[in-house]
Amino acid sequence: MKRFISVVLLLTMVLSLFGCGGSFSPVNLQEPITIPEDGVIEEKLLRQLKDENAIGTFCGSTDDYQYEWTIFGSDITEPRDLNLSLNFLVTQNKGMVAFSFNEESDLGFPAVLSIRLNQKWDAPSATVYQQVGDQKTAVCSASVTGSKETILNFSVNQTGGDFLIVPDQQAPSESMQVQTEVTEPTATVQEGTAETTKTDEYLSAVEGGGNRVYSDGTGTGQDQYLTDPIPEGKPMPVESENQEIDSEQSYTCTFSIECSTILNNLSDLNSDKLEMVPSDGVILSTQTVTFYEGESVFDVLKRVCKDNGIHMESSWTPMYNSAYVEGIHNLYEFDCGNLSGWMYRVNGWYPNYGCSRYQLAQGDVVEWRYTCDLGKDVGCEWMG
Repeated sequence: MKRFISVVLLLTMVLSLFGCGGSFSPVNLQEPITIPEDGVIEEKLLRQLKDENAIGTFCGSTDDYQYEWTIFGSDITEPRDLNLSLNFLVTQNKGMVAFSFNEESDLGFPAVLSIRLNQKWDAPSATVYQQVGDQKTAVCSASVTGSKETILNFSVNQTGGDFLIVPDQQAPSESMQVQTEVTEPTATVQEGTAETTKTDEYLSAVEGGGNRVYSDGTGTGQDQYLTDPIPEGKPMPVESENQEIDSEQSYTCTFSIECSTILNNLSDLNSDKLEMVPSDGVILSTQTVTFYEGESVFDVLKRVCKDNGIHMESSWTPMYNSAYVEGIHNLYEFDCGNLSGWMYRVNGWYPNYGCSRYQLAQGDVVEWRYTCDLGKDVGCEWMG
């Protein structure tokens, strides 16, 4: 009888601690958390995120959009209640997204916002503009990811005013005005309705320099290193044994490294690599770098990583006569699923040969991007 009474007393104590009126019961931060109807994520949850130095994923949706916040506990300074719901606004233009935050004050720390569209944008990147009155100011860039549908990823801190996300193929014009009322439920936008013009800006992006040979598009079959025919207007690969570097002649290109696709696939990420993922997905922000006549994308990647203290590991693949980049910033192939790894893009095109065979020219725009879906989520059309 005494043992029975002791068990009852113990259960009563447990219920008093964890019942509805008791103290906060920690949430499993490994699972996505649905944003409640009022949009408010309470201070105690953000404090748990901070105390556990964890990464939280908060999901919301409207009739036409799904969105997701990724918040790193290490970035939170002073936890407080935050309204993470969004209002998507009526616009007079297709091919863009307009929205506002329900949070009245700035977050106080950077967070990544991912907006999933129900259409596919044919654009390599996008720009986020803040609109206050008639003034529109570019505040940050957004990475364009996603396989069948576009996912826009960008870093948020400021929340005041209305915001526009515009594909980088077009700039915000005076006609891009936002009506401040929230949209009523509308029919789903059909895929492909975004008014974007598919153009090859490759040649116009390169200002000169280099002795590159460009494909005339007549090639058929693979070369001796299993390279498929090079599309017309794209540079032919240069083999390492034929590479001639002239250190007396220098040029400039822009370089960046990012892994924002991981933020949309955290459940697939090797848990040991969580701390290697930057809170905004950007490992190296876009910067202008110098290279020498005849150098390859790989040559510059090695130098840029060394100069910026970024880890990089590669290997040589004789079959393809090229270097293969296995890992950057300690993020390797297969770290975020069996279709994940590093790819490079030059002027919006993913070359179909290795980075040590791609000879740079003045004005090239080089982007290293981590894919979680064999290139499909970063806009590579020829893989898979």
